[in-house]
Amino acid sequence: MPKLGKKDLFSPTLDKAHTAILRPGHSASDSEVEKVMVMLTPRQVHALDRVCLEIRQASGMKVKRSMLLRALVDGFLERQISYKDAKSLSDINQKIVQAVSSRS
Repeated sequence: MPKLGKKDLFSPTLDKAHTAILRPGHSASDSEVEKVMVMLTPRQVHALDRVCLEIRQASGMKVKRSMLLRALVDGFLERQISYKDAKSLSDINQKIVQAVSSRS
């Protein structure tokens, strides 16, 4: 048994038949999410907290970091990005930034 419990954290997720595919614009309820460990820099955490605070000040809605990260991932996944000519992580980062910042 893995040290962290019953589930192997490094098991593939693409072969799961029970994985729900959400339609664009729809978010998962708490019962439809999977726990994922992500390591962020202090700068990234501070920036997420700043955005959450801006949302709360502007709309009165309390948004958690995890909710904001899911929204960011959904927005990213809606974009079609070709990675064919990417040669480095910097190239991949640039392609993602361009795709997310471009207006359709």
